[in-house]
Amino acid sequence: MRGGLAALCASHGIEPFYVGIDGRERAVPERTLATLAGLFGLDAPAPAPPAGIAEALAERGAPRCHVTHGLGRRRAWGVTCQLPGLASARNLGMGDFADLAALCRLAGAEGADFVGVNPLNALFWSAPDRVSPFFPSNRRFLNPLHLAPEWIAGFKGLTPQESVQAARLRSTALIDVPALAGLTVAVLRRLFAGFPWTAARRAAFRAFCAEGGAALEAHALFEAISEVMVAGGNGGGHGAGWTGWPAPLRDRGSAGSRAFAAEHRARVDWHLWLQWQADAQLARVQRAARAAGMRIGLYLDMAVGAAPDGSAAWAAPEITVPGVSIGAPPDDFSTSGQDWGLAPLSPVGLAGADARPFAETIAAVMRHAGALRIDHAMSLARLWLIPRGAPATEGAYVRYPLSLLLARLAEASRAARCAVIGEDLGVVPEGFRALMARRRIHAYKVFFFEADKAGMGFLRRWPRDALACVATHDMPTLAGWWEGADLALRRDLGMLSAAEWGARSTARAAERRALVRRFGTRMAATVSPKLHAAVAGNRCRLMALQIEDALGVIEQVNVPGTVDEHPNWRRRLPVTLERLGEHPGWRAHVAALRRARPR
Repeated sequence: MRGGLAALCASHGIEPFYVGIDGRERAVPERTLATLAGLFGLDAPAPAPPAGIAEALAERGAPRCHVTHGLGRRRAWGVTCQLPGLASARNLGMGDFADLAALCRLAGAEGADFVGVNPLNALFWSAPDRVSPFFPSNRRFLNPLHLAPEWIAGFKGLTPQESVQAARLRSTALIDVPALAGLTVAVLRRLFAGFPWTAARRAAFRAFCAEGGAALEAHALFEAISEVMVAGGNGGGHGAGWTGWPAPLRDRGSAGSRAFAAEHRARVDWHLWLQWQADAQLARVQRAARAAGMRIGLYLDMAVGAAPDGSAAWAAPEITVPGVSIGAPPDDFSTSGQDWGLAPLSPVGLAGADARPFAETIAAVMRHAGALRIDHAMSLARLWLIPRGAPATEGAYVRYPLSLLLARLAEASRAARCAVIGEDLGVVPEGFRALMARRRIHAYKVFFFEADKAGMGFLRRWPRDALACVATHDMPTLAGWWEGADLALRRDLGMLSAAEWGARSTARAAERRALVRRFGTRMAATVSPKLHAAVAGNRCRLMALQIEDALGVIEQVNVPGTVDEHPNWRRRLPVTLERLGEHPGWRAHVAALRRARPR
């Protein structure tokens, strides 16, 4: 039976075998193939499997992505941060768009050409405890919790009670997102109720809604229903996600959903207004970045998929694959594989729609960006799909319409004049990096992913069309790596046995001694700027400095494979923006990068 099933799947782009990180070929379990064949409704072999990397490489005259004007063969550097973690004396308890503009002005004055942030996409307005920026409800829209009240017309200050609450929320080491959300909603609702509408503002709002079209209206309706469901409407409390709603509301086009929209029009308009304000504020941040001399400005991020119970899946079920989630097979980063829980877009649906849903999402994220990072860029060619309930090791690669997606990406990139960075870590199919280079998609080069850290010969081999960095948000900070805090944490979480922890600690000590010999210092605080300068010396067009590394933060931003076991995405920076410019770690790092890569 397997031979026939495998051939059927292969003809439709579901690969019955895959090559692991160790270079060995492995067979996909038959039950996985059977499940995927059923979900995709396969009943007969396709004439030919979807075109792959080899075919895309053979294309002549294919469109390429934009490369930032003014850089040419010059090299630029920038700063990356987690927007919620930005601390200031004025925000409500979490970083907001005004804070982001302040960081852009500060970094721009030091010679930086961009500020990068993790995805700013809409999460779940009515479930603020769902904090992962890589698990969005909808990638086309923004998270209004980042709105700066001072930037909204009609704002006259916080009430005394709101000021006291905001001061308390700013004082904690970890961000209390549910409490922050409660305060933010109260302030924004007051501003919405008293918003000083003028003819020009009404015209701008109508134009924004018209441009957003049916997708924006659907997202606002989803959020309105979600609010009522969580608050206990329709006969009792329900979840923020649509899969927990009463049956009449699970279908966007149902009579129940239409009736809800008519009955709750003011609530839908409230969510349209939030998106309008968020879009305007993000545009203002980009203007501030460019005014600060940045040639790129905002470097935004796009998650590889969306939550299965979110607004995107509810609004467009016809292009979403049910019953599976996106993940990754075992690799050096995660020996048991990864299940990210994200709902994939359907390769069949994308091809049938000429990849318009993908193009619209890319264009929306690029709208106010000078560069865009695509998380797990290999998704352009294939995705590791895991049947619901199966372990991450029992997934299979499914091919996507690669040439079509690349064409849509290049079109959006050139239209927005936005450079593209493809996160190409983990298991990368043969030829994919060559294809990225040909289409001017910048590679993503990470110091801690390379061997021979002391020799650093690999830096000479890194390509020009690439972004270089020391580490990422999913890895230990340099200070944490230096102290072995990441290894101890993984041991304490049961992710490393005592023996594994001991072996890795011994290897880490050897790597640390090698860096001490190279840089002549034993302190992480003095090694870090020297290491960043060395990495900045490569020929990669872009170089990113994590703000956590500049400040000597030990705690890791995110520990992959954990949800509640670790306070992922909730750490506040230990230094406020008002004091950042005088912090010795910040001064040492930006001085090193300014010397290595002068604007």
